[in-house]
Amino acid sequence: MIIKTISMKNIWRFLPITLVLFFILNNANSVFAQSSSGVELKPASIEQSANPGETIDTTFKLKNVSVTEQTYFLVVKDINGVRDNGVPLFAEENAEKTGFELSSWVGVSEEAFVLAPNQETVIPVKIQVPADATPGSHFGGIFVTVEAPNLRANGAAVGYEVGAIVSIRIAGDVVETARIREFSTDRLMYSKANVRFKVRVDNPGTVLIRPRGPLEIFNTITGKRLAILTVNDSFGGVFPGTTRDFEVGWESTDLAFGRYQGVVALLYGEKGNQTTVSAVVSFWVLPAHIILPILGIILFIVLAVYFGVRLHIKRTLDTMVVGGARRVPARRRRQERGVTSLVLVAVTILSVSAVFLVGLLVLFS
Repeated sequence: MIIKTISMKNIWRFLPITLVLFFILNNANSVFAQSSSGVELKPASIEQSANPGETIDTTFKLKNVSVTEQTYFLVVKDINGVRDNGVPLFAEENAEKTGFELSSWVGVSEEAFVLAPNQETVIPVKIQVPADATPGSHFGGIFVTVEAPNLRANGAAVGYEVGAIVSIRIAGDVVETARIREFSTDRLMYSKANVRFKVRVDNPGTVLIRPRGPLEIFNTITGKRLAILTVNDSFGGVFPGTTRDFEVGWESTDLAFGRYQGVVALLYGEKGNQTTVSAVVSFWVLPAHIILPILGIILFIVLAVYFGVRLHIKRTLDTMVVGGARRVPARRRRQERGVTSLVLVAVTILSVSAVFLVGLLVLFS
């Protein structure tokens, strides 16, 4: 057996690398601990109906999922709008009132909670609906933050927030309506059946709506239904006075050719009093591997007819220039008649083929 000895020179060479590895392994836990922190708040949303003057008692579960002890503060905010993708916009202090607020209705037993790592606590929440609350939906958010509310007001701290959405529908003379402001595809023509639909829903009413329904795709020639998709499968809500876009895609491996229609029908409202809104959009699927050969054949037919007619006219003029058909040798006359007949037959065949292909195109379209 051959045993290789390690000289002191080699030991000194690897010593810096060894020290670096030891430092990383020894401090790995502390490095990862500093990068992991967070909080959980459940449920993510509360949606209930209530009468004016009614009190709603509910609870939230707050959990410290970090590896260190944390102090959490509760902050209640109003929602005064929503982005097109459905993300709510929370009102700042002294913001203009929209009539859909509820932050002043919400009360919690404590505003600060100290939790050990992985500790969980239950937070009682009382929602007191005023006797003069306006009918319709009212929205707000209960947030958990590591910043004290006074620091947030002064802008002296930076932190993170986790929140739960609260939606309370007050009974009364509400306006529940919806309109499909836009139903479109991302393009008018496609080379294959890979279509993206967009449905923009407008809510001019006073309550939250969750429009959902089928989107059917039809072949306009045969009337056959090819697919049924679902718009807003996640039951996303549209806030009062806002619009929201819903997107859905259709992709098919079958041969698609011609004009198609998408028909959407969205259902919204409470059970027993639901309403449907619908819209239609048309689009074309024209595969390049079918269209280009057809265009090539039509172009070839046009060129063949053009040059065939020119050749026929030229030969006729040449015959007339030499003094008429009687001065042309019989053999030449027979050849010209044969060539002319072949040209006419070819042009006729190509013309009939072109008409047939154009007829198929019109039929499928």
